[in-house]
Amino acid sequence: MKKFSALVLVILMASMVFAQQTGYYNGTDGKNGEELKTALNDIIKGHTPYSYFFSKEIFKLSDVDPENPDNVIQVYTGFSHPNGDYGNSGLQLNREHVWAKSHGNFADLPPMYGDVHNLKPSASSVNQDKSNLDFDNGGIQHDIATGCYFTDTTWEARDEVKGDIARIIFYMATRYEGNDGEMDLEVVDHNHTYPLPQHGKLSTLLEWNEQDPPDAFERNRNNVIFQFQKNRNPFIDNPEFVQLIWGEVSPNPISIDDVQMLPQIAVAEEPVSIKATITSITNGEVTASIFWGLSFDDLTNEIQMSASGDEFSADIPGQEEDATIYYKIVATDGEFEHATVVYNYYVPKVFNGTLVSIYDIQGQQDESPYNEQIVSTSGIVTGNFGDNYYIQDGSGEWNGLFIYESGRNPSVGDSVIITGEIDEYYGKTELKNVTDYYFISGNNTLPDPVVVQTGNVSEGYESVLVKVNNALCTDDNYQANFFMWTVNDGSGDLRIHNTAVFEYDPSQGEYYTVVGPMNYDFDEWKIELRFESDVMSGGDTDGPVLVEVTPVINTNIKIIFNEDVEESSAETISNYTVDNGITVEAAMQHAFNKSQVNLTVTPLNGDYELTVQNVEDTFGNVMELQNFSFSYVGIEELLQNGQMKVYPNPASEQIHIAFDAIEDFEIEIVIMDITGKQIISDTYMAGTGANKISYDFSGFSKGMYLLNIMSEKGKLNYKLIVK
Repeated sequence: MKKFSALVLVILMASMVFAQQTGYYNGTDGKNGEELKTALNDIIKGHTPYSYFFSKEIFKLSDVDPENPDNVIQVYTGFSHPNGDYGNSGLQLNREHVWAKSHGNFADLPPMYGDVHNLKPSASSVNQDKSNLDFDNGGIQHDIATGCYFTDTTWEARDEVKGDIARIIFYMATRYEGNDGEMDLEVVDHNHTYPLPQHGKLSTLLEWNEQDPPDAFERNRNNVIFQFQKNRNPFIDNPEFVQLIWGEVSPNPISIDDVQMLPQIAVAEEPVSIKATITSITNGEVTASIFWGLSFDDLTNEIQMSASGDEFSADIPGQEEDATIYYKIVATDGEFEHATVVYNYYVPKVFNGTLVSIYDIQGQQDESPYNEQIVSTSGIVTGNFGDNYYIQDGSGEWNGLFIYESGRNPSVGDSVIITGEIDEYYGKTELKNVTDYYFISGNNTLPDPVVVQTGNVSEGYESVLVKVNNALCTDDNYQANFFMWTVNDGSGDLRIHNTAVFEYDPSQGEYYTVVGPMNYDFDEWKIELRFESDVMSGGDTDGPVLVEVTPVINTNIKIIFNEDVEESSAETISNYTVDNGITVEAAMQHAFNKSQVNLTVTPLNGDYELTVQNVEDTFGNVMELQNFSFSYVGIEELLQNGQMKVYPNPASEQIHIAFDAIEDFEIEIVIMDITGKQIISDTYMAGTGANKISYDFSGFSKGMYLLNIMSEKGKLNYKLIVK
């Protein structure tokens, strides 16, 4: 038996706060237009999705009435309304898609449909009237939302939220750029956009963004949603991004980039060093200061930064534990001034107490020996579902614990210490009424799931990460059974729960292997689904197959198998060989995506063949020897300085494509309208040296077009505007 009840730890750990992480927007300074939009998309894409249904729970924190925590603020009326009163009449709550879901028809399509940055609580009757109208000024005053006006095609939001609405539309147009099967949403300067994946009216939304800057309510909403989805609305953090992308504003001559904080976790009463790379395209001497304080709106302390070339640094004095420090960097070159967004960091509390192991809390019996007692325990987060999460200390029975706490939202793989009350909730041991939470580290390897039989689940597996192999789906009608479907491996039935985080659509009669935390409520056992890799369909008797080989950089190759692979064989270097003198130096399995392995290799430059053998899947099936050809040379590397120029953009008469090729190669050029209809399809043989291709756009209708330039080495994509 493991026993830690007498263990006393004195250790620095970080508590969860609503933080604007240092350096979150690194890589965006000095950019504008599509370049900036792409850089922001790279930062905010791939967020953690939640179901549309679960947005009701997030609203309780993101749109809470500051004067009444049981109410939320309705977006268009401004009324405070009970946060659980949802319905289809009068002032009952609806979930308003600010970017109307019919503009692109993404109803029920994740992650767009449930993206909470785009959802707001609204009065039902007002939401029905607003419908899918574009945003613009003017019209008839609404009889309930009296600050709003509407026509048959447009909706004007009340003054207090005009900027909020604009920044949501700009977020959607930036977050969804057609990557990974998602839609490409665009904000345009006209109305009547339904049903295209567009929203208007750009010029009005630009005005609204300036007229109504972000306030404390909107910043809190951004922080709360970040804790759930792990992405932010950048236009709330920095409204100037809007004009830089859509307002044809040039970047500030001063660039503040690569902002860093050292140490990454602050220590009480110890200084924190803030570093940044600061440059200016003018000839003026650059100086910089850090302005800091203990609240967002009170950055009254100034520290001059010292410079070593373009590298600037300064120390913020040490602060007491449990303090949050807000700061921004302001730089000047004598002519221009530029500032970062307001970042913050938290000074963690010191844990100096007694830890009780999860194993001891569970007590190897139905009821915990610590029931109704306050304890501190530690573990690694194995699943997070918004209003609850699971932690586990090691692999095996009796090592899992259910944590009931809304709004915390730790990441899977976080190592934490939690203090709270142990409770037996209808037979399930849980920790509730959390009083203290300490973050130790992130991205930890999860405990190995315990293989269980579907009909032989017992108390020891409660809240433990488990796995069932090759179980037959005996009931796929989860819509009629509280989002649960049923599998059976021959030993009995077990429920699989489609959660607010991930939903799988099974087929009755198919076989599935399922992984997830084991939950017990309503007198039945069920596995809680967390992400796509938790479910693998089909009976498995075959070894893994290599399906993708992608050089990430010239010294790292990403390998994807068709199924999860066993760690030891996946990380055996001798199982991988690359020809043409390349040495495989390391093999590392992804911490969560067990079908992915990354190889560290000596530098690549050319065409290669990868040979893989002896890698096993999680059932012990060994792969056959497999060869996979790949190339590191991309289309950019065929271009001088990796650059291709497309101009003018916007265009009115002609569009030109210009580049210098370092060798001869053939490219295919396709120009499509927004519906995907090909307008131009051409093949061009690029010659070594300067190349210029021109097309006549004088007969084209005004609007946006897509330009694809393809070769055997890769593909480049551009958006063209015809004015």
